[in-house]
Amino acid sequence: MLCRKRVKWCILARMRLIHCADVHLDAAFVGLGLPAARRRRAAIREAFHKLVGLTLDIGADALTIGGDLYEDLRSQRETTSFLQEEFERASCPVLIAPGNHDYWHSGSLYARERWPANVHIFNTQEFTEVQVGGWRVFGAAHLKPKGTGNLLSSFKVPKGGPAIALFHGSERGQLAFQGEGKEDHAPFTESELAKSGFQFGLLGHFHTPRVTERLTYPGNPEPLTFGEQGIRGAAVVELADGDRDQRPRAEIVPVATYSVSDFEVDITDCLHSEAILDSVERALPLDPLVAARVRLTGELASGVRLNPTELLTRLRKEDRSVDLVVACRPQLDLDSLRQAPDARGQFVRSLMARPDFDSEVVQAALVAGLNALLGEEPALL
Repeated sequence: MLCRKRVKWCILARMRLIHCADVHLDAAFVGLGLPAARRRRAAIREAFHKLVGLTLDIGADALTIGGDLYEDLRSQRETTSFLQEEFERASCPVLIAPGNHDYWHSGSLYARERWPANVHIFNTQEFTEVQVGGWRVFGAAHLKPKGTGNLLSSFKVPKGGPAIALFHGSERGQLAFQGEGKEDHAPFTESELAKSGFQFGLLGHFHTPRVTERLTYPGNPEPLTFGEQGIRGAAVVELADGDRDQRPRAEIVPVATYSVSDFEVDITDCLHSEAILDSVERALPLDPLVAARVRLTGELASGVRLNPTELLTRLRKEDRSVDLVVACRPQLDLDSLRQAPDARGQFVRSLMARPDFDSEVVQAALVAGLNALLGEEPALL
């Protein structure tokens, strides 16, 4: 597929580049356990290695990186060595616009380490220019982890050839579709790109890939959390040689090692903890490179002990990437429990009085609370 497209690009365009963002080298993967987290971090490096290989395969004129290449607070000297080797292997110009996770500061890897001659790291919040082929690439950096404002608000592209913006920021029109908790870093609107004089924007920050006539968010090349489904890769961007009228085109090409999936397991008929384990094991994919989030549903039979930590430990054998969501309801005689004169009765009565008693959160709290009162480990909420 790439070979056929390579011929087409050679005919239609004289400049093409690979754009990536949100690699998040050294990500923590909190909650997966140390062995699985190490494997996932190794998979991020493998995805970036494949991404650089894609740069070589298509003969790219540049590799652009829209921020969050690594995690500043977890960065290691080994990460620098890995990136130095990959950038040298790419051989083409590598342009990096630091984001909020890898922001430019005097102690950052960007500032304190030596980089190959083909690497240019933007280090100011003001856009500065680098020439690549017949195009001008204007990049800007985050200088702090929070609070970076609109980088386009007071910028106008100087007269000259066609220009591309490279930065890490939140396009306001799509912020609501990027998942809960996505922070509004360096906010802007797509129309501001054109008003500033840019023909196209190479962006980072949003993990959901997006391509429009004016910009591209390539997304993260390797999934970092559950729910990040669909293509995980980099953008192959095609640029007409110095032609203002022919818009750049972008296509997302996969490079990920892992994929993530969600599974539901109804444990209503499981009469002991081993039966729960067996049911979950049967639902898990055989492919070790599929990270699985298992949601336990149905009713937890009376007397069955559900210890989420122990269950996860057994499910994560051979460094398997598994997470667990407990969303089952207790199979309990609530009428009897609510009449009990002890703490259990008081606890059940207080929850049953809530208007949202049937909600998933309250039902999970009911299971956790009763387990705690019986001396069992609380279920994960």
